[in-house]
Amino acid sequence: MTRFAFVTWDGGGNVPPAVGIAQGLVARGHDVVFIGYEVQRKRFEQRRLPFAALRRSGGFDIYATSDPGERIAGLMANVWASPEHLDDIPDALAATSADVLVVDFSMQGALASATQSVAPVAVLAHSTITGLTPPPESPMGAARLSATNRLREGARLPQLARLTEAWTGYPTLVTTIPALDPAAETADGSVHYLGPIFEALPDDPWESPWQADDDRPLVLVSFSTTGLWDQSGRIRNTLEALARESVRVLVSASQSMDLGPIPDNAAIRPFVPHQRVLHGAALTVTHAGHGTVAASLAHGVPIVALPNPAADQPFLAARVQQLGAGLALDGESGPTAIRTAVREVMTQPSYAAIAARLAIAINGAPGVGGAAVELERLAVASLATL
Repeated sequence: MTRFAFVTWDGGGNVPPAVGIAQGLVARGHDVVFIGYEVQRKRFEQRRLPFAALRRSGGFDIYATSDPGERIAGLMANVWASPEHLDDIPDALAATSADVLVVDFSMQGALASATQSVAPVAVLAHSTITGLTPPPESPMGAARLSATNRLREGARLPQLARLTEAWTGYPTLVTTIPALDPAAETADGSVHYLGPIFEALPDDPWESPWQADDDRPLVLVSFSTTGLWDQSGRIRNTLEALARESVRVLVSASQSMDLGPIPDNAAIRPFVPHQRVLHGAALTVTHAGHGTVAASLAHGVPIVALPNPAADQPFLAARVQQLGAGLALDGESGPTAIRTAVREVMTQPSYAAIAARLAIAINGAPGVGGAAVELERLAVASLATL
């Protein structure tokens, strides 16, 4: 039995794949512990997964401010390039008695600390490397690279030309398929594309708000639930776009949102487990976060994307359109543009056909079992060197 420690933060899409892998390891007889931020504690404890907050940086609350500039500055100092991780990670490893360390790929301070770790280290990338690693010539990429190199200089570590160099030599688990990530074309043997990994949820029954004989196509409307973005405008525009269409519209959104009048063909639910409804869906309208994109494509459901202007969302929206599995709109598109895109995707069979082909690739990927095998292999290799 091995004890695996996952170092993570509350970025939205990065947590479910880590939880899914952890659940798979527990099912194989291993122990797991999550190391992160105090705002995450409740989430992990609800799933009965042990949790430890980082001693110095763990008090940071990503949702404490709605000001974009303050939020980015806080993420940079406390998550993406935190000098405090140089001490936090060794302390957490000692406190949790972890045998193997799995580090979120965006946490450069933790990766720098890992160079001195006695325990073997793996890196977890929850989405496409291309979409989530800003190039150094971009403003965000330059800022993150500069902050990373400052902390590495303080730790007397070599400077990086690109953020991805911090992973060199570590087994890297990427929870997407190569078709969604051009970086797969040049990846070496240490990078393992596992396919999307989802958190296992309780088998709670799903009760449809529509009659069983209602055969109108189902459209799932699913936008970010992290609180980092105000999604109400996108949802209002989508509801207006579909109000007079012969479809059923299922919206996954907080009922406290100001969504205006709800059309007769729509239903709002605060949380909709994707795997419970996508098997019967004809289309997903989404912000194009990797979790929703991957879940939709895993069920062969094409996509209309209205991405938020950050992270992997613009890239994934464009990639889905490039592959022919949906259409990408500007995130601020109005009802007319959304309606036109929805009609296009739902009436042209090629979109569903390509989504179905991607579903075959996703469902044939190594998944949780493959992740567990790679991590177990890392643990065994480490023991062999002792």
